[in-house]
Amino acid sequence: MGLFGSKKGNAGHLSSFRYSPGYCDMRGESHQCELKKNDDGAWVFISRDRDCHSDPFSVMTYSVSPESASVFEEYIKKINFISLSKRLKSSDFVTDYSPWHFTVVFDCSEIGGSSYDDYGISQYRIYSPMDQKLLKEVKEKFYALKGELISATTEDD
Repeated sequence: MGLFGSKKGNAGHLSSFRYSPGYCDMRGESHQCELKKNDDGAWVFISRDRDCHSDPFSVMTYSVSPESASVFEEYIKKINFISLSKRLKSSDFVTDYSPWHFTVVFDCSEIGGSSYDDYGISQYRIYSPMDQKLLKEVKEKFYALKGELISATTEDD
């Protein structure tokens, strides 16, 4: 597998970047943030949250400047963020708990790869102290992408 973006070894363009923090899900709690392009091709940061399965999702959409998205994409490529998806699995496991996880998706269709290559980085792996520091830094840079609030809605499951 290549360094990033294409399992053939080429670099694709960032299509989306999702993060979900760990949380107890016995009551149907759910939290997720995603960087992606909207239907008009503009980068947006979407936060979807609910505290209980009977509650609707609160969906907040924020603008993201093209420059900020580009800098973030170059950063995750430079640090080879997706290499963390290859860490060994840990023996940790908790029931009724959704572990934190990142999902990074690259569009590789322009470079002859599959249309999309996705990589998962999740809690139940063995991370070094340096990995932990990197995960924290990536999360901070990811949340910093949020620009102005575009919309605030609710939606049922």
